[in-house]
Amino acid sequence: INNEKWKNPTNKTPDQLHFQGETINKSKALWQVINNEKRKNPTNKTPDQLHFQGETINNPEEIANCFNNFFSTIADRTLKTNNPYPPTIQHAAPVSTTNSLQFHIATEEEITNAINSLKPKTSTGIDGISAKLLKHCKEELTTPLTDLINKSLEQGNFPNQLKTSKVYPKFKSGPLNETGSYRPISLISTFGKIIEKIVLKRLLSYLEQHNLLTSRQHGFLKGRSTTTALVQLIEHIIDQLENGSIASTLFLDFSKAFDCLNHDQLLLKLSNMGVRGKEADWFRSYLKDRKQLVEINYTEKNTIRKAHSETTEICRGVPQGSVLGPVLFLLLTNDLPTKLRDLCHTVMYADDTVLTVADKEIETAGRNTHSLFEQTKQYCTANDLVLNENKTIQIIFSTRDPTQNIALPGLENKTETKYLGITLDSKLTWKPHIDILCKKLSSGTYVIRRIMQIGGLDSAKIAYSALFESHLRYGIETWGGTTANNLERVLKQQKRAIRCLAGIKQQE
Repeated sequence: INNEKWKNPTNKTPDQLHFQGETINKSKALWQVINNEKRKNPTNKTPDQLHFQGETINNPEEIANCFNNFFSTIADRTLKTNNPYPPTIQHAAPVSTTNSLQFHIATEEEITNAINSLKPKTSTGIDGISAKLLKHCKEELTTPLTDLINKSLEQGNFPNQLKTSKVYPKFKSGPLNETGSYRPISLISTFGKIIEKIVLKRLLSYLEQHNLLTSRQHGFLKGRSTTTALVQLIEHIIDQLENGSIASTLFLDFSKAFDCLNHDQLLLKLSNMGVRGKEADWFRSYLKDRKQLVEINYTEKNTIRKAHSETTEICRGVPQGSVLGPVLFLLLTNDLPTKLRDLCHTVMYADDTVLTVADKEIETAGRNTHSLFEQTKQYCTANDLVLNENKTIQIIFSTRDPTQNIALPGLENKTETKYLGITLDSKLTWKPHIDILCKKLSSGTYVIRRIMQIGGLDSAKIAYSALFESHLRYGIETWGGTTANNLERVLKQQKRAIRCLAGIKQQE
């Protein structure tokens, strides 16, 4: 790198001057440049007018109410379309354990650690308290917050003031003036997150101590990840292929799984796992009587103002952005592998669920797959889960060409699909995955080269780690055993990136 060139302001491009002028947050400036180079410029502006139920809405408060109406009825619309008959809650379900969860009191040290674990964000829930502010005032607030949390645990009651979420619409894609083009981003109380952290710690400790969590679930649990899920799935399929079997695999798709969660069904599952008494009361209080409102920004006379919707009650789902919510969903489906263990091999990462039937006889594999799918649909109906058959995919893994078609009617039968960021093909050649990976690596190298020109070597190294190495390392435990030809293609991409960082031309 020519240091003299960078010291002379007259030699710098506008991008270089902008980048080095961002002294407050270098990381943010770097990612702005990266997103510009990748042409990622998300639209976060709230529309000035909205088309909703055949009307054109211009008033900011009415726009906020339209968004709130749309977001708060997602679960109802999904269930009405796909699962019109509500499940019968089976109160006589088998008890998994005679043990019981017991909340022990929280200490000030524990609360301090929970506060320290928060990311110092400035966004706030409806109470106006940000994580950054709470961390700044933790010495003054730890003692009263500890008392508040212990009263919540002792009384089996989650404070009503912490149950209201503030939601803002974030643009996804489509027309800017349509509610369906936006997804809800929920901000909950920072104090509520601290209580949730304390409860989650006790819940997971209890579940792990009594071995109540299925080994087939890899989401949101310590020591488990997308990688462990992929390895468990691929190892099973390879074992079946080496045994001469055909593996018929279903990649299930659940519609709005976290939004549609049935509270009563979850509470029953918790009871079966030993969550009883005041602990059960606490979880019931945490789930029930939740509300939300939508907040949007609008401009009036060159001044940015805020508009709020009316408050709406939420009767289903787990709170978005919550600490407890994801794990509670895992517990709803924790018994799925047990229900289907005689029929298939199950791998789950949150709601991404894969079921595999294997047999040496293709006809038997076909019959068993059909039986499995029927049992799966019954399980979903009983647990108020919406299985989207239009997006559920079947792949027949085999080292030989099947002599007959065993695809399930109504499902999409494919030769390749993406699961947890890895592209799987029916013969596990990994070529489709390597094709996609090389394109990502090539794109990453281009951005690294631009960052070298704008921000120098240190910034380029950060870009290399984020845009190249992360893709290169991800899932290598599964695809790393591919053919020498595929590996050579990846190696060439890595050499290009390293040459770029070293300032060496491709021809040298």
